[in-house]
Amino acid sequence: MSKQIEINFIWNQELALKTSKLYYDYDMRHSNKRYVGWLFVGLVQFGIVGALKHDSYGLLYVSTFLVLYWYYGRWYLRKRLLLNFYKKKSSQNVHIHFIVNDDGLYNNDLLSWNDIHKVIKLDEGILIQSTQDTLFFENSAFKSSDDKMNFLAIAKEKGKI
Repeated sequence: MSKQIEINFIWNQELALKTSKLYYDYDMRHSNKRYVGWLFVGLVQFGIVGALKHDSYGLLYVSTFLVLYWYYGRWYLRKRLLLNFYKKKSSQNVHIHFIVNDDGLYNNDLLSWNDIHKVIKLDEGILIQSTQDTLFFENSAFKSSDDKMNFLAIAKEKGKI
């Protein structure tokens, strides 16, 4: 059994927005969703040809709107929804404490390693994608860089990286 790792941080609106943005950017770079944007760009090209050759602007307008929405509007709408959620929620700063060992992550309940789909190492910290939600541990949440490396070693041993 390896040494227990403690992770402490304060969950607030800023961290929630940062987590959402990091996961959004990661998902858009590493999933098949990124090809949908390319499809919209291709439709814009057909729209330009239709506008120049046939004086028809419908496809150009729709495809331009889709491109603008896909690359700029989606994150803006997601951010607005998160901000509205935190305006309605009364508790702003919640202290979170995790203990990590070979069984999983303990907060009040056990988040087993079997429930974790993927552990993603980023420059800013570690994203954890589980069956229920996504967690983000900033580098400052770990007591030391050794704890972070031990956490990543356990995740690699469990096949989550």
